[in-house]
Amino acid sequence: MDDLWIEIAAGLGVGTGMGLVGAGGAIFTVPVFGVVLGHPSKSAFLEALAVTGTVAASSGAWSALRGRVDWQRVVIFGGAGIVGSQLAAPVAVRMEPRLQVLLFTLVAFVAAYRMWGSSAGTTAPARKDVRTHGIPWKSLAWGTAIGALTSLIGVGGGFILIPTLALLEGLPMATAIGTSLVVICINAVAGIFGQWLNGAAEGVPFDVRSTAIVAACGVVGSFAGGALQHRIPQVALRRIFAVLLAAAGAWLAVRVLA
Repeated sequence: MDDLWIEIAAGLGVGTGMGLVGAGGAIFTVPVFGVVLGHPSKSAFLEALAVTGTVAASSGAWSALRGRVDWQRVVIFGGAGIVGSQLAAPVAVRMEPRLQVLLFTLVAFVAAYRMWGSSAGTTAPARKDVRTHGIPWKSLAWGTAIGALTSLIGVGGGFILIPTLALLEGLPMATAIGTSLVVICINAVAGIFGQWLNGAAEGVPFDVRSTAIVAACGVVGSFAGGALQHRIPQVALRRIFAVLLAAAGAWLAVRVLA
């Protein structure tokens, strides 16, 4: 029964966070599965990926209905992310769990740093039409790298995607968040599929019940977060999340590597 309440609270918290800032779902979910619920590290990464993909799908669909998704960028970053996730999947399956935790901790600190310095009021450059600028190599490179990171440590990469879409691609912040959520969903599905093809299911338990509860509550929380998004100062919100991200990464590292 205690685990049930933890799963419900974790799902609501993660979903609300993703609805508010469009990022950070898996970075909070991995410590919940890996430390609080005591799942093996490999399992926690896969379970967090499943939760993140589910929550991103619901939030992304809501953003799409409101016209806040740039489908050109979804094709570019999502397509590149699929390639990156498949390239990284064999490495992720064979990577030593402690090394994955160290990499995850590093990414958590980088995410915290980026979120602390980011601002919803940041002025983006003029929006670019990708159809008039040839092959968008820089965008493809970023998309591939984010897809690989998703496969390696189970994070969606929203903390990288959102600034990239807003500053490199020139999208308004609301559109950058909505587009990021759709790409995160694509990367999560590709990451799970790639690891499954490379034998991740062999010897790695996957708690379907726990994952389903956290994911379902995450979907509910994401709608609450989306509704509150424009009522809370984004600068303060992102800085609070930055502190929580750093704490989550450090907590996982201490508990798993000690």
